[in-house]
Amino acid sequence: MNILDNISWKQLGDKIVAVDTNNGDYYTFNEVASTIWFAVSNNKSVDEIVEIIMEEYDVTDAAAVRKDVETQLAQWTEMKLVN
Repeated sequence: MNILDNISWKQLGDKIVAVDTNNGDYYTFNEVASTIWFAVSNNKSVDEIVEIIMEEYDVTDAAAVRKDVETQLAQWTEMKLVN
């Protein structure tokens, strides 16, 4: 999974702000989504992202975290932010 080249983004505190330079749409991600985004920007796999979320937010249900991560990535793919 990669962030598309037309997406410009910046971390502001614990949030990410992303802008699609093709159409000017912008997005602000909450803390957990920002953690996922940052992991994607560092070429982390889904398994690695699940581990990061579980550790950072002290979550023990790996299946639920995986589902949430996969859902978020699917939404971003549909929105043409990542591929």
